[in-house]
Amino acid sequence: MSIWIVPIYDIGNERTKLILMRIENIILNVVNSICNNNKLVINLTKLSNWSGCIYNDKNHMTTKTLQFQTKRSRINFTIIIYLLSKIYKNLMTKKSCTTRELYYGDTILFKHSNIVRKALIDICCLLGAKSWELGITLTSSGLVAGNLKIYMSNGKILDCSDTNEGIQIPQDILEIDNFESKAKYILIVEKNASFQKIINEGLLKKNKCTFVMITGKGFPDINTRLFVKQLSCKLNIPILVLVDANPFGIEIMCVYRFGSNSMVHQNEMLCVPSIKWLGVYPTDIESLNLPSIALTNLDQDRLKSLLKRSYINSNHKLLQQVSLK
Repeated sequence: MSIWIVPIYDIGNERTKLILMRIENIILNVVNSICNNNKLVINLTKLSNWSGCIYNDKNHMTTKTLQFQTKRSRINFTIIIYLLSKIYKNLMTKKSCTTRELYYGDTILFKHSNIVRKALIDICCLLGAKSWELGITLTSSGLVAGNLKIYMSNGKILDCSDTNEGIQIPQDILEIDNFESKAKYILIVEKNASFQKIINEGLLKKNKCTFVMITGKGFPDINTRLFVKQLSCKLNIPILVLVDANPFGIEIMCVYRFGSNSMVHQNEMLCVPSIKWLGVYPTDIESLNLPSIALTNLDQDRLKSLLKRSYINSNHKLLQQVSLK
């Protein structure tokens, strides 16, 4: 027995309609499987290694199967169906919610907020959609300061020069209408402590027409990366990155520049290959006589991961820095 539903849409956006239809097809397949006493299975395709960070190489695609069998797999399957229902409702009603709201909507099911984020990555692959297309407001932890005005679609203007600690990057990047800036370059700094020190020492005020400064407070969230991407496209000025001279600092620079493996299906909209690594370089530690500590086992593991990535091995300057131990 098969079940068919004819949907009625009145939401205007063709892309949204496509996502809704894909959700309906998934649910219909599940319902039909139940009616026919078949196994409950959801297949999603992901890129399997770091080659996908900058290349759309379909030779490195892998299929992940979610089955309603073991206890763990039943939980994962349930989470996907639950989130698909929330996404469908958001898109149909033209409303949105945050990942935090999704988590607190059923803390027993999710156990931890990271489970929501990981499941949403799977759902993006499953639907062939971007995170910001799902009616889910992405949380921003990043800050911005300097010669920049942000014009929002609701008429609000954010003046990033009028701050003593930085302005939080807007939660809904897609609601940004335009930017206004006389800056000559954008500086991304890894740590919030460095970001605040630069502000406190008055460097932004002394050079208020010179640059815009951004921090993702460590590994940048999607909103921060999307914000940097939009600035790159609209301002068309150089972007420099200042990170620690350790494997994790180098990886943060690479996330901004090349993208991340977990978000590979969205990297085209998130990464900025033109970004320049300002420093600190591992070679600077010896040449500038900088204080340093030995790499931990975790650092060594991250270093091995970096050395496996195609964008590192194809770039002589990057490879030279990463190869130093």
